[in-house]
Order: sequence, then C-alpha cells, then structure tokens
Amino acid sequence: MIKAGLVCESPSERPARVGRQPLTLRLNPQALIAAGVEILGTGARVITADLHGNILAQRSVPWELDHMIFLVRVRDAIRALTAHLNPKNFLGVGVSLPGTIHRSTGRVIAAENLGWFDIDVGGILSEGSSARFHFGNDAHLGALAERWFCEPGSRPLENFVYVVLRQGLGTGVMLDGSLLRGATGEACEFGHTTLFADGRRCPCGSVGCWEEYASQRALERLYLEKRGAPRNRPAPDADEIIRLARNGDPLALGVLEETAGYLGIGFANINAVFNPEAIVVGDYLASGWDLMKDWVWNALRSRAPLRQLRLLRLLPSRHGADSTLLGTVALVLSSFFASSAESRPAA
Repeated sequence: MIKAGLVCESPSERPARVGRQPLTLRLNPQALIAAGVEILGTGARVITADLHGNILAQRSVPWELDHMIFLVRVRDAIRALTAHLNPKNFLGVGVSLPGTIHRSTGRVIAAENLGWFDIDVGGILSEGSSARFHFGNDAHLGALAERWFCEPGSRPLENFVYVVLRQGLGTGVMLDGSLLRGATGEACEFGHTTLFADGRRCPCGSVGCWEEYASQRALERLYLEKRGAPRNRPAPDADEIIRLARNGDPLALGVLEETAGYLGIGFANINAVFNPEAIVVGDYLASGWDLMKDWVWNALRSRAPLRQLRLLRLLPSRHGADSTLLGTVALVLSSFFASSAESRPAA
C-alpha cells in the first residue's frame, strides 16, 4: 500500500525513548479520487472528492424538463471535472437518483418526482467515457455516507436507518453494517407506506403515503395551505420556513410541529420493524432538527413501548444536505476496496 501511494509514513507523535524514531502509517487521502453526481428535481451537483470525502471540485447543473438536454449537460460537467485526473488515481463515478434504478446499468425504472420512467441514464452519462460508473438510490447512498464517512475516531453505526426528506421521502437501512437493498433494489421504501387510508394522492399512484405528510414538499404545501397564497408573496421553501420559525413566527412553528408529528408516526413504524440503534435524518430536517426534535420524540413515545426506545437515538446527519452526494463517492470507494479484496491472493 505504501508503494501504491495509498499509505504514507510520518513521524509518530510519541517520540521513542531509545532506538529509531517510530513511524505512523496514515491513509493518503488524495491517493485515490472519485467523482460523484447527485440528480434532483432542481438540478444536479457534480463533485470530485478524496478518500476522506473532502470535496476537491464541484459544479452545478440547472434542471431542464428535457431529460436528454439535462443529462448531456451533466455528462459535460463530469468530463470537465475529471479530464485532468490521472487514470491511475481516478476510480470512477457514482451517481445518485431518487426512485428505482437498475444498479448495474443505470437505467431509471421509475423516478416519479422527476417525471422519469424507463430512461437510460447510465448509457447517456457514460457515453464516450472509459470510467467505471456506479448507480444507486439517493436514500441508500445517504446511509452509505453516514457509515463510510463517520466522525473521525468514532465507531461507525452498525444498525441504523437514514431518512432523506426532499420532494419525496426515502429511507436507507443499514443492518449489521450492510445496506439492505432487497430483490430488486427497492427495499425500505417507507415513504410509500400508508399513513392515512383515505389520505392525499401520491405521485406513486397510491394514497396516504408518509411522504405526502412529512417530506419537504409536504412541509411547504402545508405552510401555503395555512397561510393562503397572496399573488404578491412567493411560496416559501423549507429553509425559509425554518428561518421564520427561528424568528418566532407562529405559523411556521405550527407547521413544523404538525409535520414533526407525522415524522414521529413514521419513525415509530421504522423502530418497530428494524429495532435500530439510530434514525439519522438529513436535508431540511437536519437543518431544523433542533426546532423539531422534541415534537418528533413526543409523537414517537406515544406510539412505541418505552422498552423499545431505550437505546434509540434520533440524530441529524453530520453531512447535512451533502449526505447523498458523499454517498456517491462512498459507493465508488466501497466498490473499489471490495473488488481489491476479492482479487487478493488467498493466504
């Protein structure tokens, strides 16, 4: 690993009393570089990052209704960021999408919140490239980032559920250190479990789905419904609602409290099924977690036996809105190290 440049030697912080100065082995974070792409209904973010998840360069691509125009622009951004990289150090590209995606080919089967169905995203992005591409669901990759890029010196979580809250609501489940994907890669779609049997119509075609009450889209819609929609006042987004709540706005606080109640119901269901050590929340909820956590806990405690909650922690993502994006990097790195282990000669 030293010859390959993956590990570097440096003097130990504890000098030797006698003999040679001891050396410490450390990973060389920039020995390997990965690119990551996060596709959302508002556009795409493209990055390069090192082994520690430090973002080295990034570009944004605005959303286009024409998926072909949009994906070609994303492809151009990938090429612009990776063209100068040494092929020996560049491991490949990870791509995140909301919805159901074929992991090996990158074909989107259904991404309702993007309005995409049966689109060869992988073929378009990888055209003309020799790089390896890896694809995954946004919530699954958010969970991978939380485990891969944990707090330095801390023990990675083994059993937890990552909840991504955007225009939709997704969940990624890590059990005994392994990501739960299911037979077709669609496991753990808790956002489409039923909260109310006769509830709101969901883009997935069902009614009463959890994401229709607890997602970012749901939060913004609820605020608009309660405030009304004067023509001279734009609809606020989740960040603005949280800002208003921090300033004591009673309407914003009420909307956060109601949404927190719906989140607590969903968390109770997750806890009953998986018995996790933690539920990690990302995106808008991470930024407003300090305002909402007590309301979420109240709803959760009213629906779960206390014995089931003794070890449970509710945590905001340490990566905030970057969790899924860093998950694309973790996907590339985990694939590289897994293949390296498989190719190593048996002892």
